[in-house]
Amino acid sequence: MTGSFWHDPAIILYILIAVLVADSLWSLYLLLREILIVYDVPQVPEVLGPYLSQELFNKMRKYKLHKSWFIMVNTLFVVIICGCLELYFGFYAFVWRVAGKCVIWDWMQHEVCLSIIYVFLLSIYITIKSLPGHIYERWCITSLVKRSKPRWLHRILCDTLDIICSLLLMALLVSVVVLMVQFLGQYAFLGLYAAAVMLTVVVILLVPCIIDPFLGKRVPLENLALQADLEYLTARVRFPIRQVYIIRVRDPAAGSNAFFYGCCCLKRIVIFDTLLLNRGRHSPAQMPAEDQGKGLTNAQVVAVVAHELGHWKNGHFYKAIVMFQVHLLLTLLLFIICFPHGPIYQAVGFEPGVQPIIAGFVIIFGFVLTPYFTISNVLMLTMTRQFEYQADKFAFKLGHATHLRHALLKLYADNLSFPISDGCYSSWHHTHPTMLHRLGRLEQLEASRS
Repeated sequence: MTGSFWHDPAIILYILIAVLVADSLWSLYLLLREILIVYDVPQVPEVLGPYLSQELFNKMRKYKLHKSWFIMVNTLFVVIICGCLELYFGFYAFVWRVAGKCVIWDWMQHEVCLSIIYVFLLSIYITIKSLPGHIYERWCITSLVKRSKPRWLHRILCDTLDIICSLLLMALLVSVVVLMVQFLGQYAFLGLYAAAVMLTVVVILLVPCIIDPFLGKRVPLENLALQADLEYLTARVRFPIRQVYIIRVRDPAAGSNAFFYGCCCLKRIVIFDTLLLNRGRHSPAQMPAEDQGKGLTNAQVVAVVAHELGHWKNGHFYKAIVMFQVHLLLTLLLFIICFPHGPIYQAVGFEPGVQPIIAGFVIIFGFVLTPYFTISNVLMLTMTRQFEYQADKFAFKLGHATHLRHALLKLYADNLSFPISDGCYSSWHHTHPTMLHRLGRLEQLEASRS
């Protein structure tokens, strides 16, 4: 019975469609829970009252509801309806045949060239399919909370540049993958894993060097009192103060943030200048009126840095690397099991014996491995949320719990993040615990000490 199921393309097709529908309906159920939670909170939560006006809370709530309903409709149409029709009518096999008809010269019949054409055609289709939703989200929904005037030409140029760069990178990636599978054959799994490990190492080594130019410009801290507080804090835990960076971000819309990254001599704690009160400037009168008063006090900034030091002290960077490598290894193991199996290709419309390499990647990663990706995503998100609780606990041990609580409240208000979320929805989507959960955990820690 098992062998018959595994070798029957029709059964495999119906299972793929059922998995797609079930996964999407579960996402819609979670989103509906989130929407109902938002409807149940028409007033600013009492704990946020000193930091957030009712008018601004109403804007955040309206944006959250508008975007949630948009995601629900978009998922229903683009993912469920279009996705099922694409699988049932053999769309991915059809695109491969179209790619074959696009061949002009003989050298283009090589599978690398066909694969690039195939992915290019898929990209055009996906862009057209998602364009109405993208335009509505980018140009309409975003305007519900952003006060700045939209720079239409700038957005169009940036989107065009992103598309061009993505296509070039995609062509390079497709070429490498196809050639690797062709040359390594049954050992392609090892080659792909080795390439992923090398890419991870390159990213680890490269990111600390490009933080400054990519995010903004590194600037000295003008607030001498804050500088002294940070030096005292880092000295307590033996973290080098020279590796705490203040970055004047180019786009203030990036929000107020601080993060820890790296290992050994490449570790960094990066503080956005938007995290500092009035962006760390002595003369806030020169700032736009809506930005004046934003940011944290010195004590609150120190508490946030204490939280980031908790990530370093608990080895969260190393744990995240190990978690990612295990996930990658399991993904490639499952992929290598499914990749050579002909009935999977026949299930989505390919003729027997036709098993394009790049189509196998699209079908297996896009549909076949959906159950594994769903489960692994929940597990990894659960772990990252535990990392946040552990970092908060470290800040508590250093005596900064009270200021960290106030900092969280202020940051949520400044960043226009809606503070209420359904617990089940959050566990499936959020890398961080909700603000109220973090506040509750910090209050429990303080209560246990007293």
